[in-house]
Amino acid sequence: MRLFVTGTDTDVGKTRVTAALAAMCVARGERPTIVKAVQTGLAPGVAGDAAEAGALAGCAALEFARFRLPADPWSAALAENASPLDAGVLARRIEAVAGTVIVEGAGGAAVPINADETLTTVIAQTSCAAVVVTGMRLGCISHTLLTLVYLEAHGVPVHGVVLVERWGPCDPDERARIGRAIEMHAPLLALIEHDLDARRSVARAATLLDKVGTRA
Repeated sequence: MRLFVTGTDTDVGKTRVTAALAAMCVARGERPTIVKAVQTGLAPGVAGDAAEAGALAGCAALEFARFRLPADPWSAALAENASPLDAGVLARRIEAVAGTVIVEGAGGAAVPINADETLTTVIAQTSCAAVVVTGMRLGCISHTLLTLVYLEAHGVPVHGVVLVERWGPCDPDERARIGRAIEMHAPLLALIEHDLDARRSVARAATLLDKVGTRA
């Protein structure tokens, strides 16, 4: 299984979903590797998203690039007078990781890594299928459908969508409305309920994902 976890926006729950997918694989007896192609917004030496997800899932984690500015990777690289990232280089590094791989994106699917390429450009050159993480709030249906269209336009297969109650519990009617609109365009893999306990949330989500037979 090789998956790319992207989202409708930043801070929608990608790291927990990444950890849950990896934890599901660990429970199946696999040895997954979590990959963060680029981390922004953190100084060197500070644990990033990959390390957090790896710790929650109990698996290996890699980070390929890091910039201090909390911005898109292109802007963050320019802020440090560094060369912008290259999609082909990142794709080859991802493909060089053996076995089960869960790649966590940064922000949304169209986040630029340089003047011409986005993170989706990277994934289009790999064997990964996408899992779209939707933070459940007003407007998320449009954001999700636009993300699905963008991935399709770039030739990235979509494995499914995970709904996340990122900012608080949703009422049943809201859950139903969001799910109904999205499942017409992509499989719904799970709904992760609001939970401030990250470890408990990841464990529950891993069980939910395993029940739907998540494979790619």
